[in-house]
Amino acid sequence: MNQVKMQLSHPYSVVGNKLNLFLILALAPLALIFYFNPLSAVIPFYGFLLLLIKGQKLLNFKEAKTIQKILGLSILVGSFFAYFIVAQVYSEVAFYTSANYVAYILGLFLIFFDSRALREAISPLFLITAATSSALISQISKPFLSPYANDMGHIVASILRLLGINASVQSRSGTPIISFPSSSGTIVSGAFVYECMGVSSALVFSIILVVILLEDPSSLKVKTAASIVGLIGTFILNLARVTIIFVTDYFYGVEVGATIHYVIGYALFSIWLVVFLYAYSKRQTLHAVFMSISRRIT
Repeated sequence: MNQVKMQLSHPYSVVGNKLNLFLILALAPLALIFYFNPLSAVIPFYGFLLLLIKGQKLLNFKEAKTIQKILGLSILVGSFFAYFIVAQVYSEVAFYTSANYVAYILGLFLIFFDSRALREAISPLFLITAATSSALISQISKPFLSPYANDMGHIVASILRLLGINASVQSRSGTPIISFPSSSGTIVSGAFVYECMGVSSALVFSIILVVILLEDPSSLKVKTAASIVGLIGTFILNLARVTIIFVTDYFYGVEVGATIHYVIGYALFSIWLVVFLYAYSKRQTLHAVFMSISRRIT
């Protein structure tokens, strides 16, 4: 086995020479996604990171045969025209999206590696496909979860009052409206609708978590505990997101608040995911530190 790996990573090995090229080509379309819709590049980028992690495993696979390469090249070229198919169902879709990227990566795998390597493509492609479908799943869940928007609206108002902002909640046609006087004296009002609950973010986080934990050899108990902590953290993070928007409205006005509203969710979610994954990877070290501190306190 070691001899085979040495041969594959030899300078004259086809696979060894082309692995970096494969990763560069896999990264390149993210620039197109970012160009057409910058925020939609987040999930495909996480899919690429999974490919990057799997880089060494890909060295174990032989070069694809000619017929498979032709098939892969056809899929890769065709991926740039997926827009014309998706646009028939969803007219507002951008020219190059996650759907294009999934087909593109599939084509790359078929060009560079034999068909057995496709099992290494399942998790990143599932991540991209499922996570980008979270908005649709969120809308399907709306009738069941929207009644809880009122409760969460009251929680946000309570947090604002703790911060010294005199917030109140009124219901209009079943929708909670959070109102408060800003620092300049004007009245700021904002509806806490279903989309403010962070259901879509929780779905995306769950999908990313499922994919990553499937790759992790830890026990089911550890994975379950991590999933619960991660989901609770995601909902807490969403409350912080909404609070930050209202605090921005209070100090700087609704125009600045609208700008923050557009970007803060993606920023906080990305930071939380990095922090969570780092903490999960260092969980044994963090547990030892926590136990040491607990013993000192007691």
